[in-house]
Amino acid sequence: MEYRSFWTGLLAVFAALTFAGCSQNDKMRPPAISFKPQNAPVVPRSMNQMSREVGIRVSYMPKSTYARKRASSMTPRFITIHSTANPKGDANAHSRYLNSGKSRSLNWHFTVDQFGAYQHIPTTETGHHADHSGPGDKYSVAIEMCECTTHNPAIIYNKTAKLTALLMQRYGVPLRNVVPHNYWSGKNCPAPLMTNGRPGYKWSWFISRVDYYYRCLQAGK
Repeated sequence: MEYRSFWTGLLAVFAALTFAGCSQNDKMRPPAISFKPQNAPVVPRSMNQMSREVGIRVSYMPKSTYARKRASSMTPRFITIHSTANPKGDANAHSRYLNSGKSRSLNWHFTVDQFGAYQHIPTTETGHHADHSGPGDKYSVAIEMCECTTHNPAIIYNKTAKLTALLMQRYGVPLRNVVPHNYWSGKNCPAPLMTNGRPGYKWSWFISRVDYYYRCLQAGK
């Protein structure tokens, strides 16, 4: 009886570990997004040109902040797109908030508004933004798009697409690994690009912009 119980228990543990492993592996391979490629002429751009078009300003959170103290090194495999759900804050306001340490454990890599992007932490350092220290936090660069009502959303989406393409080029991230926050958590985020709380035609449009700018970078090599 004891012998049978031992093997029954061992098999149960093995099955649980296998299920957990499969669940994580499934998350590490997002579904391919169907989209119609942009038919605009491809304009070759270097990475420096694209970076200038985005307008990246580096303002790293102090290493003394709680969020950075608990960070680990990372090689990006994914790019996670968020939106701030803050109608009043621009990228500079979010940068000041993170730099103050008031966000505690919460942090991310970039915030984009119509004027440019603030970088808050190195892209080789983990943030805490997607799934409570799951693979979304461990392996993805996070980009927050401002929802500030005084800014032009179309410009923000365009700059975000350019920044995403830059990161794809720099780290060899495939297009299917550009995912919404919704992918990791099920949340309605980035809300402006979701359809009924899930990726739909608006997300496909955004991915088509990322694909276009990535092709521009490929042509500019």
